[in-house]
Amino acid sequence: MSLTLLLFSQETPVTTGWRAIRASEVTVDGRALTTDDPAPEGWINATVPGTVLTTLVNNSLMPEPWYGMNNENIPDVWDVGRDYYTYWFFTRFSIPDLDSTRQVWLNFRGINYRAEIWFNGNLLSDTATDGMFLRRKYNITSLLNHEGHNRLAVKVEPPLNPGKPNGGQGGDGTIGRDVTMQFTAGWDWIQPVRDRNTGIWDAVTIEITGDIDIRNGFARTRVPGERLPGELQAPAFVTFSAELVNPTDRIVEGEIAVSYMGSTDRKKLKLPPRSTVTFTFAEQKKSDPRIWWPNGMGQPAMYPAVIIFSDKKGNTLDREDLMFGFREAGSYFDDSTGARVFTINGQKLFIRGANWIASDGMMRLSPERYEAEVKMHAEMNMNMIRVWGGSITERPEFYKACDRNGILVWQDLWITGDCNGRWPDTVRKADSQEVRRMYPDDHALFLRSVEDQVKMLRVHPSLYLVCGGNEFPPPADIDTLIRQKLEELDGTRIYLSESTSPELSRNTIGGTADGPYNIREPLWFFSEKWHPFNPEIGSVGLPNIESLRKMMDEKDLVIPAGSEINEVWRYHKYMGYGGMIEQLGEPTDLADFVRKAQLLNFEQYRALAEGYTSHMWDWYTGFLVWKSQNPWPALKGQLYDWYLDQNAGFYGFRQGASPVHMMFNPVDSAIYVVNTTPKERKGLRLEAKLSDENGRERWKKAEEIVVDGNSIVKVWEPDLTGSQAKVQFLNLRITYVSTGLQMDDNTYWFPKDGDRKNLTSLPEAKIVGQMMKNKDGKVSVDLANSGSVVAFFLRMKVLRATDGEMLTPVFFDDNYLVLLPGEKRTIQIDMTGVSAEERNTPLLLHLEGFNLQPAIIRL
Repeated sequence: MSLTLLLFSQETPVTTGWRAIRASEVTVDGRALTTDDPAPEGWINATVPGTVLTTLVNNSLMPEPWYGMNNENIPDVWDVGRDYYTYWFFTRFSIPDLDSTRQVWLNFRGINYRAEIWFNGNLLSDTATDGMFLRRKYNITSLLNHEGHNRLAVKVEPPLNPGKPNGGQGGDGTIGRDVTMQFTAGWDWIQPVRDRNTGIWDAVTIEITGDIDIRNGFARTRVPGERLPGELQAPAFVTFSAELVNPTDRIVEGEIAVSYMGSTDRKKLKLPPRSTVTFTFAEQKKSDPRIWWPNGMGQPAMYPAVIIFSDKKGNTLDREDLMFGFREAGSYFDDSTGARVFTINGQKLFIRGANWIASDGMMRLSPERYEAEVKMHAEMNMNMIRVWGGSITERPEFYKACDRNGILVWQDLWITGDCNGRWPDTVRKADSQEVRRMYPDDHALFLRSVEDQVKMLRVHPSLYLVCGGNEFPPPADIDTLIRQKLEELDGTRIYLSESTSPELSRNTIGGTADGPYNIREPLWFFSEKWHPFNPEIGSVGLPNIESLRKMMDEKDLVIPAGSEINEVWRYHKYMGYGGMIEQLGEPTDLADFVRKAQLLNFEQYRALAEGYTSHMWDWYTGFLVWKSQNPWPALKGQLYDWYLDQNAGFYGFRQGASPVHMMFNPVDSAIYVVNTTPKERKGLRLEAKLSDENGRERWKKAEEIVVDGNSIVKVWEPDLTGSQAKVQFLNLRITYVSTGLQMDDNTYWFPKDGDRKNLTSLPEAKIVGQMMKNKDGKVSVDLANSGSVVAFFLRMKVLRATDGEMLTPVFFDDNYLVLLPGEKRTIQIDMTGVSAEERNTPLLLHLEGFNLQPAIIRL
């Protein structure tokens, strides 16, 4: 393999030509492996970045773990020992001639867990390096072979303490002894990952610089005062800094410059031999800058900047390009609610977000998937993602997607209450509570990892809060030094010791200060006061039938019935619906069961969003759903699935979390308008209409209104009594007076006498549809209810015409619709997350509903 090397600020990926072999099958050491090419026998093609298990799966030596119960047929590292998943990874490449002024660096962004790295017969570190969350960078300039092949071999070993999967959260807990991800030992929402994600799991790159290497560029911003989106801004301030590494044996003289927003700041420097110096520019004031705002508040404005170091002759020695945003994070504890209020750019922000585990449990990661998944959260009107503590420090590609989509990130570090001793648990845990509370074994490694990951991620405006651990803090010495290091290296982020800290929320209920995690009646979310900031509140999340068919064999596609849930559903962590599905009528088959589950998903997550928002700044300062997704095909707690298909809960939450929204509160049977943005909203027209299943109006109201920022206003009390209708439908809409364009649309259903079977026995509806526009993956479709009965809970999906396969990810600006007789809707469909090849094949829009015969529209 010949590498085409990129100069300055661009790293050349080393992703092809890798091979792998179990280390016990190799009789020579890394020096021999990288001096001459190893014999080909026993080596297999390797996936890098990737884990050992991913390489084995891709070579058909292990089955795909996520399908059915295949994971049970894969040996677990606890049972077979660490040597089983200890592997050599090998590649070779040629490098074109470089002049003597160039320095060549080999970068590893993530290896799990212990690594021994050899290059051209040389061990690149004196001792094996441990830790999943440490970048490794080596100067290989003097070791290069410019005339032939360069050989690179990496021996990777699993975590030193992989833990025993015994059904507990994190298994026996001992995986917490290492600085690694903990969920790979199994949790109540995922099965164990058999190799514990051993491998070169993140990027490997070659980087070319001159005699100076610029690292960890940072733009620290201040946005003082209270700001409003979209208005003339008072000045904001930015301070740039970077680490400058001189790897040579001589003094390097030159100039460092940072260019941004049409201006350039410069400073002449002398860097001592073999030195690393952090240089900080003077703070600069910028007038009327575009401000970075979270989703729902304004645009997440970003600016490019470039830091360049040049020698005395003006030759560039290195450059680092970065994107930054002006934003200022803040918080204060509000005694009236008993919770912390978070602020951005001086404005308080009602947090509505979700917990995130990982894009894939086996670390099969990509920028495209990150973009699609982060966009899922933005499309749901969320403003925060919490990266949960038993997982990873998320990758720069994830943060770039959050930067673009205006999603704030709460980043946990690698501690969980389950493994690290919040509870005694003498049944499943191997060590005592006191011992586990001092995990991990190597405190210095944990702190080095924190420092490295902060430097890697601090440039991203989306990084908002760093948390020491999930439901439990790190040991006191680590916790203290994290606070110090975060202030020293960053100084712009909020820090909490743990996710359920009294610094976050006053716990007057008991338990863990988070939860619950099961299905509730919609009324519960409005009527029961819970934790004033809830970092985890979860519920159901059965996927659609198409995803179920991808997860398991046909024989396992059976309706789960009480204690008779089959082993595959149980293995994939199915959570039941507490008899609520049957209230809609006994399911006729699995497809009917799933369709009814989707209605409950929608109702559940709309009520969650609306119930919490109805008590904004009164009972609550925010909440995070447990969870938005799962890192494998699971059957609980999610709003979209591993295949990137949204279930109805996605659209229920999206509707309930609209920034300016009309909602029905079941506690007092009244209609409210909520404005979660900081700006007053003028020129809005409210409309409410109560109809029966045939569209006959029983009650109607309309009014123009002004809604203050961060406020809730009660407007009307519809009379729901006395009707003989089978189902009453309450439609609430907000439109702009000036344009007539719709801002918010929300429909509720009230079956007569609470008999929910009425929802599934409505007369058949008639829908006509027509594609209006299809350009660059974005489609407009007009739908109209041409019949005399409400079309209830219409689901749309995009299929390939050739085989009927459903495309994902596809974003509808609304789905699971209710259309009144005579009503027309234009639906925007975004397929830009699907490959151009798939988009350019013949496609169909498939419509189905509770009282609609399936229909097809050609796209």
